[in-house]
Amino acid sequence: MTILGISISHDGSISIVKNGVNLFSLAEERLNRRKAYIGFPFKALRYVVENKIILPEEINLVTISQNVFLRDWAFIAAFSLTEDKTYYDIQNETKQKKFRISDTDYLKIKNDSDCNSYVINKIKNILMGVGISAKIKFIDHHLSHAASSYYSSGFKDALSVTMDGEGDQLSATINICKEGKIKRISSTSVKNSAGYLYSEVTRKCGFKISRHEGKITGLAAYGNYKKFEKEFDTISKVSNGTFRINNFIQRSFFNKIKNKLFSFFGSSFKMGHEEVINRFNFMTDEDLASCIQNHLEKRISEIVRYWVDKTNIENVVLAGGVFANVKFNQRISEIQKIKGLYIFPGMGDGGTAYGSAIYEYFKSNNFEPEKHIIRDVYLGPSFNNNYVKKLLSNYEGVVKFKKSKNVSLETAQLLAKGNIIGWFQGKMEFGPRALGNRSIIAPATDREINRWLNERMERTEFMPFAPSCLSKFSNELFEINNDELKFPANFMTITFNMKQKWVKKTPAVAHIDNTARPQLVDKKTNEKYYNLINEYYKITGLPLIINTSFNVHEEPIVCKPEEGLKSLLNSVIDVYVCEDYICFLNK
Repeated sequence: MTILGISISHDGSISIVKNGVNLFSLAEERLNRRKAYIGFPFKALRYVVENKIILPEEINLVTISQNVFLRDWAFIAAFSLTEDKTYYDIQNETKQKKFRISDTDYLKIKNDSDCNSYVINKIKNILMGVGISAKIKFIDHHLSHAASSYYSSGFKDALSVTMDGEGDQLSATINICKEGKIKRISSTSVKNSAGYLYSEVTRKCGFKISRHEGKITGLAAYGNYKKFEKEFDTISKVSNGTFRINNFIQRSFFNKIKNKLFSFFGSSFKMGHEEVINRFNFMTDEDLASCIQNHLEKRISEIVRYWVDKTNIENVVLAGGVFANVKFNQRISEIQKIKGLYIFPGMGDGGTAYGSAIYEYFKSNNFEPEKHIIRDVYLGPSFNNNYVKKLLSNYEGVVKFKKSKNVSLETAQLLAKGNIIGWFQGKMEFGPRALGNRSIIAPATDREINRWLNERMERTEFMPFAPSCLSKFSNELFEINNDELKFPANFMTITFNMKQKWVKKTPAVAHIDNTARPQLVDKKTNEKYYNLINEYYKITGLPLIINTSFNVHEEPIVCKPEEGLKSLLNSVIDVYVCEDYICFLNK
């Protein structure tokens, strides 16, 4: 059975699940080069068909990871499902004056039923355009999140926690997962969204929501939450295992009118999550970031602890954009009763494409945890040496290049000399993390590299760079209480406390609080990358290197060799290693 899963939210993506295995996954942003793209993955769908990754007639079912379409969202539905438009980021930017969208049928939508029919017909027509006539099923957003983490975790039984800004009118759910079945036991409204609170702090600090929340995690280390902790803690509570915001001013029709009246007189009347965060206007950005990070670490840990105690389930699986926050995940891992923890690597909305598909698969098939566990997320496009050679031949005279007989060894030698290297290999990773196939790598010994390398990449990051480490050294490098908790670190989804000896030796990957967000690299899952780090270890005695995503600021991670080469031509990197070719600028 072959199922095509599609996410049409922000981070629009596709996943192909064949007989319970994630065959291929791709986010639209990697092809159209619009970071955190909102909408249907048009190019990704065409890529799958044109490259014959799967034939249209082989697809038995199409799943969409959303099932609520309301009249009030008619424009967003049209925007998401129309490719011929002037694109803008509807979550962060004002609509352009010359904004254009080719499909104006959404203007005829009068009610929720009309909107639902509109969406179904639009998606059917898009799929028919590439020859797909399979039945379409719409799967609840948070159920898709829960399925993504449970069915790929390797756990037979698990407590599933999903948490994001919003999806199908909910912001969080708690689910009991047993023997292949998922049962929801609690849910949280959008009004009480922890994700939206974090996003409002992101906005207030001058960054873009649904894109720059990671910067707040880094900025938090430079603030002092203790100064305002008691006051900040009044904004929310946990009641019966559910997150509740105190004194919330609802965005009701009456309050929207009130807001317009206030704005007419030159003032404003805040509502919703914005109003909650606006109570702390007196704080610096650093202190505000520190307060929201500390506050939600405590509240989310309290929620998970409550449900672990109540259900007596010792394995926890997490999904949803909130769990992109690696510090939240570390705090959850420290809950004493938890034996096993797993965060789905594509924890954001893009991962619901896989989640919706795998959910439908296991509705009619037996779940075998060990068989269906995701060992790696190298699920995207790949390019061979012939493709790379043909590309590089167009730049002779500008770029010097050679084909290496041992690319891991030669790259390790260049790394040991202090070079910044763009490392492009095999299938592209799915999800927000670069995991050694589309990575910029560097030595971790220079404490100042965070400043000067981020300048080269035009980034404004506060977090230190993350390390890729040989997995066999994990206990020597980090304080890990339970070997079962190592698995999330294969995907860079959790932080650990770094041992002081290695903080001193490799300061570029340790944060102010001496934590690090490692990728533990195993030979079985990525042999070429493992060999590179191992050769570097033989030369330097250091079993880890810096691994940061292969992209400049506000661009998606590179997908094709051309995009990686651009970084060399612009001197973002010193050396470009693409498959077996090692490239330098011809100076």
